[in-house]
Amino acid sequence: MNLILNMASDADRRLAAIATTNGAALFYGFGNFCALAALPDLESMQRINRLKGRPLAQAGSVTTDPARAHLVFDWERLPAGLTRATVEAVMADFLALGPIGFRGPAASRVPEHLTVVDDGIRTAQLISPGLRCPSNELIGDILDRTGEDLLFITSANTSSNVSKQVEAAHCEMRAIRDEFGHRPEAIMIGHPDEYAARRMYPRHLPCSTSIVAFHQSALVLERHGSLGIDDARAIASRHGLDLTVAPGAQTRIPVRWPADEVLRAA
Repeated sequence: MNLILNMASDADRRLAAIATTNGAALFYGFGNFCALAALPDLESMQRINRLKGRPLAQAGSVTTDPARAHLVFDWERLPAGLTRATVEAVMADFLALGPIGFRGPAASRVPEHLTVVDDGIRTAQLISPGLRCPSNELIGDILDRTGEDLLFITSANTSSNVSKQVEAAHCEMRAIRDEFGHRPEAIMIGHPDEYAARRMYPRHLPCSTSIVAFHQSALVLERHGSLGIDDARAIASRHGLDLTVAPGAQTRIPVRWPADEVLRAA
């Protein structure tokens, strides 16, 4: 399916929502880059993992719309020293800035295959495009149609298991069409002006999100992605919290720079 639908079109969003509800793999504009989502059941996750070339059992992250984000986490299982009010205030600041990921104690409604156990704690990883992204309306429509509270989400790229190298997420739907457009199970919907969409988030690089975890005794930056460490620390500090940078987050994940922006920079 080589057609790229328009996120700004009500009719196109409705078509993408219906296709996803019926089991399609949804490639879509997500903040300043692109993501791949599907229904949250195990079969759908395995189908997407196969599409990307990932191990079938590799756990997935979740996404939802802002109104349902609180349903992803078990707020009764926060570590000592963190309250729900504080964590939600921190999350709100990150979401207002742009795309971000959070990992915390998983609510019981999150399926096992979309969770990871870390030091005995069952966790879920929520990936959000931020509050301003029009894709929130699309995801809300899908959730309304399915009666679900969340979707499975992963990066929009071929897995490094296939390429044998670190793979950055796509931030252009044309590149996704070149890579996955021949797959009949895929539907694509992007921002009408991707360059303008990327410029909406000047603090972020066009790559997978940074991830902030709150299931341990402190806030931890587990992945150094689109948002820089200094910006993440500033948000934590605003709420009287320290932000620990995990060893694996010392190095920023790679960016797949769009060709037109490379030309502009030159």
